[in-house]
Amino acid sequence: MSTLFDTSVRSLEKSMDLFMVRHNVIADNIANAETPYYKAREVSFENELQRAVSSEEAGMAGLSIEGVRPSITQDLESEMGQDLNSVDMDREMAKMTKNDVQYSAASQMISKKFALLKYAISGGSER
Repeated sequence: MSTLFDTSVRSLEKSMDLFMVRHNVIADNIANAETPYYKAREVSFENELQRAVSSEEAGMAGLSIEGVRPSITQDLESEMGQDLNSVDMDREMAKMTKNDVQYSAASQMISKKFALLKYAISGGSER
């Protein structure tokens, strides 16, 4: 399949979408920090996205970048409190910060890619 954008742009776009899913799950965890019996959840997708990128770069049929889906599971590392709620606010805030940094980095990388494309289209001038 021929596209205007290379694998890196498509993988950055997909990762930004998945970082937003993770952000929403973390926000749900934080919102339910005082809800009895609430079990914290976490999102993972990095391994599957890496397999899809490797597969596409090698020209193999199979998993596509666009087909990567997040895995949302119960956070097994969080301990339960007296109300059997497993949200650890310190961990959730740290995960939110890390996710924000990753989203920002992906956003900056994709912006640089588009700036390079604009530069190439303009023939190398700074118009």
